[in-house]
Amino acid sequence: MGTRGRGAPRWLHGAVAAVTLAGALLAPGQALAEEPALPAEVTSAPATTAPAGLPGIDGDRIEAKYAALGGPAGVLGAPRETKLCMDDVVCWQHFDHGSLFWSLDRSAAAYALTDSALVQAWQRTGGAFSSLVLGVGVPASDTFCGLPDGGCGQHFANGSIYRSARTSPVRIDGPIRDRWAADGWERGPLGYPVSAAFCGLRDTGCGQHFQGGSVYWSPASGAVAVRSGPIADLWAAQGWEWGRLGYPTGAAFCGLRNGGCGQHFQAGSVYWSPGSGAHVVTAPTGVRWGQFGWEFGPLGYPTSDPFHGVHHRVGQHFQGGSLYDTNWGVLAVLGPIRDRWAAQGWERGPLGSPTSDTFCGLRGGGCGQHFQNGSVYWSPATGARVVDRRFADRWARHGWEYGSLGYPTSEMFCGLRGGGCGQHFQGGSLYWNGETGGWLGTGTAYAVQGPFLAAWAAQGWENGRLGYPTGDAVGSGWNQGQRFYRGDITLINGRVTVRFE
Repeated sequence: MGTRGRGAPRWLHGAVAAVTLAGALLAPGQALAEEPALPAEVTSAPATTAPAGLPGIDGDRIEAKYAALGGPAGVLGAPRETKLCMDDVVCWQHFDHGSLFWSLDRSAAAYALTDSALVQAWQRTGGAFSSLVLGVGVPASDTFCGLPDGGCGQHFANGSIYRSARTSPVRIDGPIRDRWAADGWERGPLGYPVSAAFCGLRDTGCGQHFQGGSVYWSPASGAVAVRSGPIADLWAAQGWEWGRLGYPTGAAFCGLRNGGCGQHFQAGSVYWSPGSGAHVVTAPTGVRWGQFGWEFGPLGYPTSDPFHGVHHRVGQHFQGGSLYDTNWGVLAVLGPIRDRWAAQGWERGPLGSPTSDTFCGLRGGGCGQHFQNGSVYWSPATGARVVDRRFADRWARHGWEYGSLGYPTSEMFCGLRGGGCGQHFQGGSLYWNGETGGWLGTGTAYAVQGPFLAAWAAQGWENGRLGYPTGDAVGSGWNQGQRFYRGDITLINGRVTVRFE
């Protein structure tokens, strides 16, 4: 995710929830006034009493802390001045390698400031005399170093400041700091902060960037991390919190099918996998996707963002099919049936929109689906074929795929004699002889099967002397007959006879 900084910086403030000391996280709720333990290498020098300054205001806590840190031979080195106090509120003393600070607000202990970069950053926020809103306030912990990548940090009354060998000192506070802490501070996936907090976002929200992502906060969504990567990149491309997704509402979750990840936002979700990329999922298709089992179901991961089709209805493509919002609800078009529908032009093609979900468990392991102007049926033996509604009714009378015709083996073909059409099936063919009232007959589709189909084909199909069928075969067993426009074919005692009129 690219660097982003917009909105006037505004320092957040709030109570410190936990303290990191030399890289170790204390338990939430531990009092900040407790004297933090510094690393062992800076506590081994003998204790020495500091020169007397103004006694009593701080209860000599500066002197006690200096002694605990090893005096002149310790981490702070020799004093550069005597202790100074102001208005019975704060006291401080500077040394060769740092300073000690005590305040009435944090009266139980004095705290050491030993990193010059952190001190300078603290001073830029107004130091100890900054306002409660704009500054980080008085120290609430010693400086702690030994963090990853040569890092150091320090907590203050209204926030914290962190730096590393590769990142400048940055203030972090309030709910964004709380989120960062919950995710493991600088040792977590976010790493160190790399920008100041920026506010003035949508719905009075704020955000802050880190090495490994960002944290965004709003009153409605709380503070949530968005880690760097394809999900964050897509959210950025959608317009960040100003886009249709709004703010994140939960952390990214991984370990999904095929190594995928997802993250929820106010108005939808983003799902990513190595095979599909990152895509937005929103209502109404997202709700239906969940009903099919999310990425673990037959649809798999999304392969497109939601789009608007005919009549501004929403659709979305997935690895195993597509979802379309129709007058009949949000319907799933799966597998080879989806592929055949796509080849027909999707909802803008002759089939129109789906009117049912894909249904499977049919004869021979087949599947089917109904559309506005026909159906698509698939089986392992025949592939996916379109059945136009002009033939679908007649095929249904013959028992669909369970009847004598079986599954379709061809698409409907038209441009025949007199404007007719036909379609082949496993057990025969259906032929339609043109519009009602035409010179070739009634306009109804009829089945031609078995020996009748072979005899009719030998006569030239509909272009021969018999013309089109005018009815299905009648009779049973070895005694059957079928009428055509200019004759008939009979089967008597197993013998086929063609008669012309």
